[in-house]
Amino acid sequence: MTKGYKKFSRFGLIGFAILVSFLPIFNPLQTFTNLQNYSFDTFQRILPREVYSEDPVVIIDIDDRSLAKIGQWPWSRDQLAKLTNQAYAAAALGFDILFAEPDRTNPQNLISSYSLNEALAKEVASLPSNDELFAEAIKSHGTVVLGLALNNKDYKKPSKAKFGLVTQGDNPNQFITNYLGAQNNIQILDVSAMGVGSMSIGNNDAIVRQLPTFERIDDQLVPSLALEMTRVAVGASTFQIKSSNASSEEAYGAQTGINNIKLGPLTIPTTPEGNAWIYFTPTKNIPTVSAADVISGKIPPEFFEGKVALVGTSAAGLLDLRSTPSEKNIPGVTIIAQFIQQIFANEFLQRPDWLYGAEFLAGLGLAILITLSIQALGPIGGLGVFVIGSSGIIGTSYYFFKSKLFLVDPISPLIIALSVYVIVTFFNFLFTELERSRVRGAFAQYLSPEMVNRLAESSESLVLGGEKKEMTFLFSDIRGFTKISEQYKDDPEALTQLINQLLTVLSNAILDYGGTIDKYMGDCIMAFWNAPTDQANHRQLAIESAHAMNNALSEFNLSLEGNLDFKLEIGIGINSGECIVGNMGSDKRFDYTVLGDAVNLASRLEGQSSNYGLNMVLGENSYLQNSSFQMIEIDKIAVKGKSAAETIFTCFEPETKFSPDLMDKHINFLEKYRSQQWDAASSLIDELISSPNELKLYYKHMRARIDEYKINPPSSDWEGVYVAQDK
Repeated sequence: MTKGYKKFSRFGLIGFAILVSFLPIFNPLQTFTNLQNYSFDTFQRILPREVYSEDPVVIIDIDDRSLAKIGQWPWSRDQLAKLTNQAYAAAALGFDILFAEPDRTNPQNLISSYSLNEALAKEVASLPSNDELFAEAIKSHGTVVLGLALNNKDYKKPSKAKFGLVTQGDNPNQFITNYLGAQNNIQILDVSAMGVGSMSIGNNDAIVRQLPTFERIDDQLVPSLALEMTRVAVGASTFQIKSSNASSEEAYGAQTGINNIKLGPLTIPTTPEGNAWIYFTPTKNIPTVSAADVISGKIPPEFFEGKVALVGTSAAGLLDLRSTPSEKNIPGVTIIAQFIQQIFANEFLQRPDWLYGAEFLAGLGLAILITLSIQALGPIGGLGVFVIGSSGIIGTSYYFFKSKLFLVDPISPLIIALSVYVIVTFFNFLFTELERSRVRGAFAQYLSPEMVNRLAESSESLVLGGEKKEMTFLFSDIRGFTKISEQYKDDPEALTQLINQLLTVLSNAILDYGGTIDKYMGDCIMAFWNAPTDQANHRQLAIESAHAMNNALSEFNLSLEGNLDFKLEIGIGINSGECIVGNMGSDKRFDYTVLGDAVNLASRLEGQSSNYGLNMVLGENSYLQNSSFQMIEIDKIAVKGKSAAETIFTCFEPETKFSPDLMDKHINFLEKYRSQQWDAASSLIDELISSPNELKLYYKHMRARIDEYKINPPSSDWEGVYVAQDK
């Protein structure tokens, strides 16, 4: 029974945390989608889009005052012709209005409606129709865009496309919403317009958050009114749709959807379905003029110079009312205007594909961290992790929205974390006493009684099976072992005895400073600090131990005088960092050891110590601020097997004093070296080598490297990082 509880407490709760983390993917009852939208709406209310001073968008509003002055809607199209002519300077003039039927007020209709004499009827018949006047105005303007309505009732084909289209990657048709037909404008108007776009808001939700960039009828794509107006305004002829599996686009082995729309110099990021998130500004920030003032000439034509004008209505009874994250019951035309505004402002809300994975990993990571924290620190510790983690997620989401306009979902990870905290706290209460009682039995198999007692006293900080800890690692290796072996080739027993004596001396120096010897690997020793019990000063202890090892080696060499033709030397590598420490192995045979990148780096640094002519090389995480030791930076290196650069140091005992002048020259040397000022760096080496110091072999090594760089210089963007070719 105990064994079953052990397995469940160790793995079952983490497994539960992982399982809960998948809930947003399954999204039961659209719960997480609704919560995401709520969080995104909140961000928009807190940080609405600002309108830049050179915003070209203006709404020509058919408002109540316009109806009162000109008459009820629909107006005769000669009035719309006047409006069009008055806005002749606009870079694009769009109508968020459908003209599906001929104007009923055309002069020709008077002939059939009224009894006219033959002469008058003939004269009336010769007059141009209002539709012709409007069509002529549209044609003369040259940048008019009309709207059309897609639906699933009218099976007519949309107007002939007036744009070119280039697609990259997967066929976008499979991702874009399909309609059965379209309701078009009358032909005389359609053929006169420079473009035709869909007026669809494309959103069945109560709140509009996205607008489609394209919709389709079978294989014919129809741009949105906003997109078509933008095309005409910038003078572009062709849209480019970039989908998954296009060049430079990640699809992760699948058809993931549309990535963006390119239009001339403009790039519009989209959802996989080809929709664009709308970043809203208050409606009051959208420049608006009355249609009546335009028709009457009160608004001069020069006002529209270079502007993108959109004709729509806010009049009572004509409203297409919509709600946005920040406002309720606003005219639909303002939403289209907002989309055009943000295209020209190049401000787009985005949810890149990688965000979904990042949100999942954030929820998973926090859930696992809370689980481990509760097991290690109890419910209070877990609550602290939950609060800090939640604050971090919310802060990160807000930061990405404010600085990058990325829509990062903070809600889903928080719900996951809260659920995990409640459940794991309950189960942890059941397992705590069992966990404490098993510590002594688990470690008695391979640790001394004294260490077992120490672990039992601090069992709450120990997680059997492995825990993540910040630790310091030391690797020590005998230099020139092959040379030693050759001298003892006829007496292997004496060689074994010598190595054992040396390892004993070095090991005692480690143990005296609280180190734990992990293992012996031939003539190499691996040790670590801050486990299994906590040691707050583990970096200091490791460095002190390394100096003690060198001093012990000096005494050992004195005891061997006359027995060897040379002195024994060791190289030491020290590094600090996070690792996993705990029981590794099988149920029947296991070892208390460490795993992690920081461990490997310590081993690599030991291998580099001989290259630099130094007894000791430290990683940057082992550097001690304000230490009594002489800590000296020596290089930036990418050790074999790692691409990341590491600043490395060496260390001397406090009594080894380096003059301030020498240290200034050393720092100056590193600056000249990293800026590729080879001659200046070599000159400084000449001065440094001539001064009495412990770094002569190091400077000789760096001079040889500089000589090589003079022949084969690094790239111009080189930052002083040496890439090691050996271990």
